[in-house]
Amino acid sequence: MARRRQLLASSASLIAVSLAGCSGTTADDQTEQSTGTGTYTVQVKPNDPYTFESVPETYAAIPSVWMDIGMALGMQPSATASLERAPLKYYDQLPDVSFDENEITKLADSSESGYDKENFYAADCDVHLIDPRMLKFFANWTDSDIEEIRTGTGPFLGSSIRFASSAATGSEPYYDLYGAFEKAAKIFQRQDRFDAWQSFHDDFMETIEDGLPPADERPTIAAIWRGVNPDSGQFRVAPLDPLQNNTLTYRRVGMKGAFEDNVPDGPIGYEELLRVDPDYIGAVGGLTSLTHEEFVDTVIEPFENNSNGQRLTAVQNRNIVRNGGQFMGPIVDLFATEAVAKMVYPDSLGEWPGHVGSLSEDEQLFDRQELAAIINGTF
Repeated sequence: MARRRQLLASSASLIAVSLAGCSGTTADDQTEQSTGTGTYTVQVKPNDPYTFESVPETYAAIPSVWMDIGMALGMQPSATASLERAPLKYYDQLPDVSFDENEITKLADSSESGYDKENFYAADCDVHLIDPRMLKFFANWTDSDIEEIRTGTGPFLGSSIRFASSAATGSEPYYDLYGAFEKAAKIFQRQDRFDAWQSFHDDFMETIEDGLPPADERPTIAAIWRGVNPDSGQFRVAPLDPLQNNTLTYRRVGMKGAFEDNVPDGPIGYEELLRVDPDYIGAVGGLTSLTHEEFVDTVIEPFENNSNGQRLTAVQNRNIVRNGGQFMGPIVDLFATEAVAKMVYPDSLGEWPGHVGSLSEDEQLFDRQELAAIINGTF
C-alpha cells in the first residue's frame, strides 16, 4: 500500500500567510514564501497552494511540457503515461543527459486514456506535474478522484499551457513557458538552475534575433495541428497567440499568422488556405513525432502531388516546416527554435539539414555542453 501523506498543520499555513502579508509581494507570490520552519508553499494555478515539508524527490507527468521542464531541471520523472510520442530524441543530443525508460512507472498505456488510480498509488510520487483537468477530460475522473490521489500520494501542481486563452473566459493559460518553468523550479527548489537557464535562453534568442529580417519582411505561416494530411483536404489552423505554447517556435522566429486575428475555429479546406496563401505551412509537432524521411513522405510530397496543394505558394517553394509542438518545454524549445530558424532563414542562420542532431558543432546556435552543465547543476 502506498504511503499516505498528511497535510501540514493549519498553524504553519497561517505563519506563511502572515509572513507574505508583510512582504509587499503580489497576491500570487504571497503563497510562495518560506514559513521559517523549513517548509515552503507554491501555487500553480488552477490548483490550490500547497505547502511542502521537504523538497519533492519524485514526480509524475503526462509526457508534455512539464516532463521537459522537469528534465531541464535535471530530474527525470518517476511515472508517466505512454512515452510513444515523448521527445526523448532531444535528450540524446545532450552530453551527460539521459532518460532511462526502465525507471518509469507507467500510469497509462496512452496519454489520453487508460488511467487507473492504482497506478498512481503504485508510483507514489511526491508531486504530480499534471493538470488535474486533463484527468477529468481523458479519464473521466471526478473531483473526489483527484482529492483521493492528492491526499493519498502527492499534490497536483501542473497547469496546461498548450492552447491559447479562451475567448469566453480569458483566464487560461495561466502561465507562459518560462512562467511554468519558474513554478517548477520553486517546487524542486532549483531556482539557481532556472536563473542560469533564463540567462542561457536570453543569449540564444539574441543570436536568433540578430539573424531575423526587418519586421515588415518576415513571412506568414499557417500553423496546422492535429496532424497534416494533405490528401484529406481538411486542416486545423492553430493561432499564434502570445500564450499558446504549441506554436511558440513560429512566434520566436518572427513569423506572422496568415489568418491574423481571424483564425478559423474548426477544420478548413484548400479554398481557405489558398485565400490567405501563406508563405509557409507549419506542421505543429512534426519535428518531434516524425523523422525527416517520414515528414517528406507523409507531408511534403503529398502536398506536392495534390492538385490543390500544388497551387499553394508555400508548397511551390517547398516552404513546409515543422516544430516541437505540444512537447515544447525548455529543452525542446531550444532545439525546435534552432531548427525552425534555420528552415526559414538559411541565409543568415545557416541551413537546416533535416535531422535533429545532424548539425556540426560550428553550425549549432547554442552550446550543448554548456546547456548540459546547467541541467546537471555543474555550471
